[in-house]
Amino acid sequence: MVNYESIYPGVQYTTNLPSYYTQPMSYRENIERLGMAVDPRTANQLGELNLKLNPGVKVIEIQGISPEILESIPEQHLDEMKRLAKLTGVKPTFHGPLIEPSGIGREGWKEETRFGTEQQMESAVLRAHKLDPEGNIPVTFHSTSELPPLEPHIMVTGKEGKREKIQQGLYIIDESKGEIGQIRPEKRYLEEGKFTGEEIEFGAKKELERRNKEVWTEGLSQSNRMADFGEDALKAVREKYPDIYSKGKIDLTLVDEKERDKIAEVQRAINHGQIYLRDSWRNLRNLFDRAWVGANQEEKKKLRKFAEDVTPRITKDFETDPKKIEDLRKAVDEGIRTLSEIEAPKIYKPLDEFVVEKSSQTFANVAEKAYNKYGLKAPIVSIENPPASSQGLSTAEELKKLITTSREKLAKNLVEHKGLSGSEAKNIAEKMIGATWDVGHINLLRKKGYTEKEIVEQTKIIAPYVKHVHLSDNFGLDHTELPMGMGNVPLKEMMGELKKAGFKGKEIIEAGNWWQYFADKGGGNPFRPTIEAFDSPIYAMSEGPRWSQTWYGSYFSGHGPVNPPVHHTIYGAGFQTLPVELGGEIPGGERGRFAGGGGE
Repeated sequence: MVNYESIYPGVQYTTNLPSYYTQPMSYRENIERLGMAVDPRTANQLGELNLKLNPGVKVIEIQGISPEILESIPEQHLDEMKRLAKLTGVKPTFHGPLIEPSGIGREGWKEETRFGTEQQMESAVLRAHKLDPEGNIPVTFHSTSELPPLEPHIMVTGKEGKREKIQQGLYIIDESKGEIGQIRPEKRYLEEGKFTGEEIEFGAKKELERRNKEVWTEGLSQSNRMADFGEDALKAVREKYPDIYSKGKIDLTLVDEKERDKIAEVQRAINHGQIYLRDSWRNLRNLFDRAWVGANQEEKKKLRKFAEDVTPRITKDFETDPKKIEDLRKAVDEGIRTLSEIEAPKIYKPLDEFVVEKSSQTFANVAEKAYNKYGLKAPIVSIENPPASSQGLSTAEELKKLITTSREKLAKNLVEHKGLSGSEAKNIAEKMIGATWDVGHINLLRKKGYTEKEIVEQTKIIAPYVKHVHLSDNFGLDHTELPMGMGNVPLKEMMGELKKAGFKGKEIIEAGNWWQYFADKGGGNPFRPTIEAFDSPIYAMSEGPRWSQTWYGSYFSGHGPVNPPVHHTIYGAGFQTLPVELGGEIPGGERGRFAGGGGE
């Protein structure tokens, strides 16, 4: 197999070089700022660390991406990795498990799932601290894990050449039930107040408001229909058999045999009406609970008055005692009237807002626990943008909102629980929670119609929050992770925006596809093609020599022909300069005695 390096080991061919050897990327970076993520497929991260130190990497990201693999890393290995990193001068970073911080799972949202996720993330942060107890080791978590884009859209060129975001729907959630749904674009032509005959532009938030009104109205209508059915049944009994109705339930064994059938029939009619009223009441109670959560002050006054009026009448047998049918009927009537005056509550919420609310709670709690244990030396909770074409909270705007909300909650917790001042708590929150910006992940917005300029603009938006960078290349259409220089990620422009905002963190080469497809098949370590693409200086000093110079430079520059014969003559490392008795050149001959011929 012909690999990217050479046909034969130790021999370099100019015709076999990738373009970035002769034409490196315009972005240059010193090796001391570059790091590498080790192979995430094994729990033997200690062995990976030891192996990946060989190329001289000074920053290495330990991988705990899989929760199962993370739990399989022995505690003793963490101690040994700390010792090895300190011995070699390597700075460790850590990638936490890919788990959903909001608590959403296959069965919808559950608080117990969110709490369990928080416990896993807390464990990852506290264990990562062992790798670098004296520094603020960045621990990366994804903003979401396998959640789809929560507000699907594409970017297109619209009228007069302007770029427009076209909504493709909206994911929503009923928090009370934890159920997730989706609003898809529908063609609509009739709008309140006007009709033009043209299709109305889809608006996700407008459709959400419509959905909430429809659900609320249908709930009230359902209670009203059941109340009407019950009232009709009871009214017929009251008018035809007022004596039997007023007595409630009658023991048929004490009734004359001739009257039993009639009384039994009347009681069945009463039960029938009572069941309808009971169902109406139960539905009203659910509507009341939903209305109370989102009600404003004025609406809560109305709801409270209704609840205080009806509560004394609600007893254990309120729904089943025939003598209390009138109380039940009045409670239903009053409930329907009161709830009809309430504005439709937000039964469904945009899923993106809900996820930010719950995930920020998780991140803030994890950071608070780390601060409580390690103070200013606590690890940094660094939230990463996931692949933009397929996962939620992946744009700069979404990630920024999640980070700012997480910081606000952490600061509030520190003020309430630790007694810190507002400004001190804010400074700590800004230090402890930031972003890991994956340049390859955001490049996947190309699949949604984003231009290179718009992708660079995304980096500009998030730049003030970035504490850590993941480097991976792709072509913007699928989630591949190649060494930089092998795709079309506009890295120079992106890193330029980050450094303008003061970024001084580490840049981690995260070449997962390289490990999967090329590393064991002649591709070697992804660190080398990346620094060659960057044309990085060979040594820590920035003035050079650079990797692009090594292909045509002399051997002392650190690369080039392996074991050149001239060294054996110049430095006496071969047999040529030895006495003939010891195997040196025979005068007049072409070979030494140890060369296979020409000697005695």
